Amino acid sequence: MAKKADSIYTSWEEVNAAMKELGELNVKKQKLEGEQTEKINKIKAETLAKAGAIKTQIAEIEKNIERFAMQNKSEFLKTRTKKLTFGTVSFRLVESVVCNCKEEALKALKALNLDFLIRSKEDLDKDECLKYAKSDEKLLLKAGISIKAEDKVKIEPDFVKLMANQ
Repeated sequence: MAKKADSIYTSWEEVNAAMKELGELNVKKQKLEGEQTEKINKIKAETLAKAGAIKTQIAEIEKNIERFAMQNKSEFLKTRTKKLTFGTVSFRLVESVVCNCKEEALKALKALNLDFLIRSKEDLDKDECLKYAKSDEKLLLKAGISIKAEDKVKIEPDFVKLMANQ
């Protein structure tokens, strides 16, 4: 059996000093991540400003091509696609489901025994399993669910004190 490694610290004073260093390093890391986020947001804003006008132009051209195709829809009766030098324009039959009130539709589908048209997502509720295990853990074991308990060390540098010292 492998022996667990011993800590490099030999006293609580050393642990306290390490806690201070840990807190300072976390503060430095958070500052760097904050700077990174600011730079990313700045780049995104610049790109959005530049692309905004282009997106408007794209939408306008697409809208006018669509209008032209609708005005000349009779040309698409035999062939649904018009090949051009720089692309194609085509009409495609697209179907979509329209539902004015989702809740009412779901109730109606259930009342009509059309449950197979309803999508549902099942997942294990771990919080409820923990609560239930206190009363009947054996039943959970039959379902292949066990509760694992272990002591974990929680390390929390005092950022308020660290920031006050800077």
